[in-house]
Amino acid sequence: MNEKQLEVFAELAAWRSFSKTAHKLGISQSTVTKQLKSLEQELGSRLINRQTAALTEEGELVYEKAIEWLKEWRDLRKLCQKRGEKYTQTLRIGASTTPGTYFLPSICKECHNQFPHLRLNLYIDDSNNVLTLLSENKIDIAVVGTKSSSATIDMYPLWKDRLAVIGPPEADDDPVTHFSDLQSFSFVKRKQGSGTYQAVEIALSSWRGSLPELETAAVVPNTESLLSLVEAGIGYGFISELALPSAKARGCVFKGFLPYNRDFYIACSKSAQEMETAAAFKNAAEIWKTVYRKT
Repeated sequence: MNEKQLEVFAELAAWRSFSKTAHKLGISQSTVTKQLKSLEQELGSRLINRQTAALTEEGELVYEKAIEWLKEWRDLRKLCQKRGEKYTQTLRIGASTTPGTYFLPSICKECHNQFPHLRLNLYIDDSNNVLTLLSENKIDIAVVGTKSSSATIDMYPLWKDRLAVIGPPEADDDPVTHFSDLQSFSFVKRKQGSGTYQAVEIALSSWRGSLPELETAAVVPNTESLLSLVEAGIGYGFISELALPSAKARGCVFKGFLPYNRDFYIACSKSAQEMETAAAFKNAAEIWKTVYRKT
């Protein structure tokens, strides 16, 4: 029994006509008869009444299974073809700078391992700009540290992050526990559109303070720039816990965590929800989260 036999039988059962079945499949009526006879011989049962082209009782049973098997076979062929293709689909991914630097590469690797045919286009910017790109359908999916209120964007919590206070290599390691502990320092700050800036503002408010009240030594676009300036002794800084190993490797001093845990989100436009590629990315992100928690 093969796919061609089942396909001919299924069409014949649907059309109840040898001539219409032959026309639909682009084959001769004799080929239709031959395929049907071969299937009947293999199963040991008459499946179609030759006079009326109606299904026999056995034919009804075989028809039901044939439809299921044909669908499964076509789905399997489609899946195998996709696995064998290279770069035939594109997923446009946006990320704010912290996830874009510290865990998006791992998610992309997992996504590529599962779907090697997938081409990834990456856009790294602050959270507000990335969400704007998403709302304008210029990207399909994103990882950001700010929650969107847009009705066209769905948000899925991915990771809870703590915000660390770091000082230059010559700083002491006395922990900061109050806003007053920070007021004697100058800071290398992230720009206002970043998720880190907004999260630090929320954290400091619980200490009855704010970022504008702290002296500004420099404003930078990303965490790596901030680490370089703190390492050089320009000032103190606030960073994601994910960046803490890198900060310590540069000789920066860990001063403690702010009293606030922020969320990183997967953001997906509603128009991209049904995309197989977007689903693959979300699945890869969940795998990354599971693996990272074990490390």
